[in-house]
Amino acid sequence: MSGLDYIKAFGVALLLMVLNVAVSFGVVAVYAYLIEPGHEAAYYETAAQSIAPWSSVFVGALLFFLAAWFFGVRKPARSALAFALTFAAIYTAIDFAIIAAVGGLQYLGLVVWISVSAKSAAAAAGALLANRRA
Repeated sequence: MSGLDYIKAFGVALLLMVLNVAVSFGVVAVYAYLIEPGHEAAYYETAAQSIAPWSSVFVGALLFFLAAWFFGVRKPARSALAFALTFAAIYTAIDFAIIAAVGGLQYLGLVVWISVSAKSAAAAAGALLANRRA
């Protein structure tokens, strides 16, 4: 991979983070308006702390799969697997840096490790599928 590919991988990681957070907000909004309407804001803030991480596991994995497949097909000369694993690693580093900045490293639970594993595996699977297509 070229130096420019690493910069692109950083951009993809940031884009995936923004999309994943946006989807998590959407999932919590659906919960608040359709599933459990009528509670105080504090109730939904507490619920978001358990809903958002699991949303990130499932939706995040799908986003990583699609991104790895898309960018693998888009530029078949570049190693799709190397690019996918690079943006997954950058995403993980940014995610952990944010968690550390808010003082949450000691609270890293199983869901975080499941999320990191699912996203990385999905990125690898998307890249491998892109390679098969090319």
